[in-house]
Amino acid sequence: MKPGMQEHGTRGAPSRRVRLLLVGGGHAHLGVLASWIAQAPQGLETCLITSDRHAIYSGLVPGWIARPTDGDPFRIDLAALATRAGVRLILASIVGLDADAREVMLDDGARVPFDLLSLATGGEVDTSSLAALGPRLLPVRPMHAFVERWPGVRAAARVTPGYRVVVVGGGAAGVELALAARQSLAGGASAPVMLLSDDPALLPGHAARAGRLARARLKAAGVELITGHAVGVPDGVLLADGRIVTAGCVIAATGPRPPRWLRTSGLQLDVRGFVAVGPDLRSVSHAGIFAAGDIAGRVDNVLAHNLSRSGVHAVRAGPVLADNLRRVARDPGARLRHYRPRRHSLYLISTADRRAILSWGRLVLSGRWVQWIKDRIDRRFVARHARLGRNTEALAWTR
Repeated sequence: MKPGMQEHGTRGAPSRRVRLLLVGGGHAHLGVLASWIAQAPQGLETCLITSDRHAIYSGLVPGWIARPTDGDPFRIDLAALATRAGVRLILASIVGLDADAREVMLDDGARVPFDLLSLATGGEVDTSSLAALGPRLLPVRPMHAFVERWPGVRAAARVTPGYRVVVVGGGAAGVELALAARQSLAGGASAPVMLLSDDPALLPGHAARAGRLARARLKAAGVELITGHAVGVPDGVLLADGRIVTAGCVIAATGPRPPRWLRTSGLQLDVRGFVAVGPDLRSVSHAGIFAAGDIAGRVDNVLAHNLSRSGVHAVRAGPVLADNLRRVARDPGARLRHYRPRRHSLYLISTADRRAILSWGRLVLSGRWVQWIKDRIDRRFVARHARLGRNTEALAWTR
């Protein structure tokens, strides 16, 4: 083992017959850990590799920004879950994958072999057009870095004359973050907040009424909405009409792009560069590799191909992924379950005024009761995983 890498204790003596690597602490792997806690798998030695001990439940982050509270309501302790599940936890980042040699490369130079591999690392934010911003740029991913940096942004905005926060991205994340930032920075020497959207219709992929409600809420909150492509410059952003908007911080909420290391992994990728998987979440090119969440791209049918990259699908795919990993560990030729996404998923979008927008297909509603439902769902999700990992001590050491 390489120095500087941390590992956490396990329960019982693991089997050495099949080595399974879970790479990433995404929602789908929370489902695998929960399944392992409920019933320990036979014939598997499981290892979870993730860059942080805690998973961030993004649904609670906008509320934390809008109304800061003591503690971090959005953190899920992966170390505690891993210990309960009998899974070894390695705190490291993946920087490479050789699918043919069945090895992953970590940021400390270690190479970890596997028999089975499951990827749920999420994607990266595409910041290529904003790179000139340098330290003013704040991508929403990785989420750990975002939540660590936001208090500093908030403090700077309150004391720096002319400080402006610009959010780039007109999807649900961009709308939620722009409104949350405006709420957080309101009062006193209030810092202005601007939202930039490439798409004239806010919340693309949702019914038109959802976009109209979001636009009205942005206007009421005093968030300036600009439509059109923008690029980063050292002092802020250059708009399509030639104007330069100075900004103390530019939040990139532009949606995920594939991790760079996938390009040389040897895996078959979809047209956007994500791991090409079938309905069973297994790589179409390597039978021992699975992927779920933002890093995966379904290539089996039109409905799946057009799936939005949402945590909703990652959560629902978790139990299917867990079952399939059990099955293929016992028998590589086993028949696997399919993850069948619903045609419409329920989206609850916070608007930072103790209200939220409900979007489900063509049905769009708004109100305080929607925010109450959202808050209840989000907090129950985190609380459930806290209960799963409770009353354990994750022993850590350096290796």
